[in-house]
Amino acid sequence: MTKNRDIVRSAPSAEGPLATPQRAVSRLQFGERFSAAAEVEVTPAGLLAIGGMVGVILLGAAIVVRAAKR
Repeated sequence: MTKNRDIVRSAPSAEGPLATPQRAVSRLQFGERFSAAAEVEVTPAGLLAIGGMVGVILLGAAIVVRAAKR
């Protein structure tokens, strides 16, 4: 006996405002010898995740600094 089951996606669909990738390019030059270039492409959901990780890192650093002062 087999039952037909619908397949439920665990990941959100690729459509929507949080799945549209954003792109940024930057170039920096000092004089003739030094130049640096950076390029990043990330979705708004990825930016939220990065912001959350940075927040947790800063919170952890504050706890370590407070413990070191004791």
